[in-house]
Amino acid sequence: MKMRVLFLLVTLVLSACGGGGSESNTPTTSPQPPTSNENTNNANTANSSTPTSPSNEPSDDTADQNSSDDLADAQNISTSPVVDIRLPGDVVRKGSVITIDSVIEGSTEGLSFAWVQISGPTVTLAGADSASLTVTLPSANSISNESYTFALTVTDNAGMSTYTETSIESVNAMTELQASALMQQATLGATYAEIQSASGMSESEWLDQQIALTPTLHTPLLENYPDRDNPSHINRIDAWWKASLNAPDQLRQRVAFALSEIFVVSDANTALRGEPEGMVAYYDMLLKHAFGNFRTLLESVTLSPAMGVYLSHLGNEKANAELNIRPDENYAREVMQLFTIGLNELNLDGTVKLDADGNTIPTYSQTEIAGFAKVFTGWTFAYSARWDRPSRNYTLPMHAFADYHSMEEKPLLGGEIIPKNTGPHESMQLALDNLFAHSNVAPFISKQLIQRLVKSNPTQAYIARVATIFNDNGEGVKGDLGAVIKAILLDEEARKYSSVQLHSGKIKEPILVKLHLWRVLNARSELNRYYTWNLTTAYGQGPLLSPSVFNFFRPDHQPNELQALGLVAPELQIATDSNMISTINGHYGDLVWRMAERKTTLNPNTIYMYAQADIEMLTNNGLQPLLDYYDLVYFAGSMSDTTRTALVDLDSYFMNRDASLRVAQLLYMISLSPDFNYQN
Repeated sequence: MKMRVLFLLVTLVLSACGGGGSESNTPTTSPQPPTSNENTNNANTANSSTPTSPSNEPSDDTADQNSSDDLADAQNISTSPVVDIRLPGDVVRKGSVITIDSVIEGSTEGLSFAWVQISGPTVTLAGADSASLTVTLPSANSISNESYTFALTVTDNAGMSTYTETSIESVNAMTELQASALMQQATLGATYAEIQSASGMSESEWLDQQIALTPTLHTPLLENYPDRDNPSHINRIDAWWKASLNAPDQLRQRVAFALSEIFVVSDANTALRGEPEGMVAYYDMLLKHAFGNFRTLLESVTLSPAMGVYLSHLGNEKANAELNIRPDENYAREVMQLFTIGLNELNLDGTVKLDADGNTIPTYSQTEIAGFAKVFTGWTFAYSARWDRPSRNYTLPMHAFADYHSMEEKPLLGGEIIPKNTGPHESMQLALDNLFAHSNVAPFISKQLIQRLVKSNPTQAYIARVATIFNDNGEGVKGDLGAVIKAILLDEEARKYSSVQLHSGKIKEPILVKLHLWRVLNARSELNRYYTWNLTTAYGQGPLLSPSVFNFFRPDHQPNELQALGLVAPELQIATDSNMISTINGHYGDLVWRMAERKTTLNPNTIYMYAQADIEMLTNNGLQPLLDYYDLVYFAGSMSDTTRTALVDLDSYFMNRDASLRVAQLLYMISLSPDFNYQN
């Protein structure tokens, strides 16, 4: 400021002496504000002022400012106002009302203000002629953030003006219903507390938060029976329940469950039945790579001893004609058909490519199967003393014995050939790179993940959008599963902000229906054990309990009723008469027989449902508030009028019974309702 005063004094002296030319240095007193947007700043930062007369550096030195003002007044020199803009400090949410303040250096006496919106969706402005602007932002109508630019012109009583711009970016703030809808797709069944915690956040924020959470692994939860030295099969199931019910990283748990139905390993009536540590290690591997790179996941699956035993490439030997040995082709076939590329060439949108004659184009032949079978020779358990003395360590990736690996040429996809004398490690890398590079991988895997998380019948455009992210996450990386999962769950067909799809949603898997109920009702036993026998008999499925490598159901399963519409409903493949009856009975046992509040004493080994909050809500507030709560936590707002009416009618039948039985019967009917069993 002192320098500015000195500058003005020197200017006056030069002017008096005739120096500096004949033009007057007095600035224009009535300039017009600029119209350019060149000074627009990034979101939530205000621009420096753009005065229409020579600008003055802002200062905290009040005395110097007063001296400068006095000198300017004395010489009839006007200076434009020094203006800044202060934005709301917090994240700006769609649908909110915010205040943007002007910050004026010095006195505000005699100043006039003019705010205008320069860009962005139309908003409601209040106080456009005052020092502070009140902006009412529109509610969310898309998943994307929205950017706005506002301009402020401040004019003093001498007609001198300062023009400045600022930009903000608004993000979504999920309602409880929107949070519940997202979490139906992205969790194993959200509790009311989890829905409340997510509401107010944007969908992307919640997903990023979930992806950043440390994986809740199952191995630390694997416990022995009391007085047993080693865990058994039921202890593996117990560990799965404990993680699924209680883990905070619900998105990871849901995605790992989906991956377990693509990269299928099962201990249902197999040699793996007695290897609970190995099965839990396999599931943990899926958890660790759920948001990692698909290529890394594929390699981990390939080298898993559980997969090696299940699809018989562990202990697979090179050809030996004298001993009638030839490489096992099981994994070679399934890694292509089920785990990466499928049977036929695909377009990016998942549709089948056709040749000139209108026929489908196979992705591989027996030649490629034989080539990949040679790749998967020479691998066995880690730290085995010898090939014929395997360690049987099911928790570590397989190791290779080069002497048992085929050194012959290995034809791969697209005419690529691994040359002779290539060892097991290099052959494995080349083969998996070859699979990963195939154009089918993106649409083939993307579609199945969409089906497991969001909807059974995604549009071609939806598949193409996700497959595009699979091929390039925006930073040149292919196979980024974290980016793929976000693309699936943030897509318009998943969130449905601005469009309604004719065929949306999916049938809920029976085990996920059970999980949802158990999570909301805080199911537990006093001894913290979840021994659930015969899940496949009661619900048609269970974790890592598929009857074959083709999962419990095929992704292209088409019930007769849907054939004319060309639609699929994979989960209905296990909706057999016997399974449906068993599932109904299972829900009745859980919700009516084993509601803790209906018991006078509790068996410490039995898993009970806890519905005290529901009972109190019914007792204190009546039926309709309780149904509103159920609409939120179980239906994500999709409870139909028909279902609500049925629940009201049911409760009227039990009106004279105690509240715990009324709640139990309501929950049982919810478990059977079409609305609840359809994720939409």
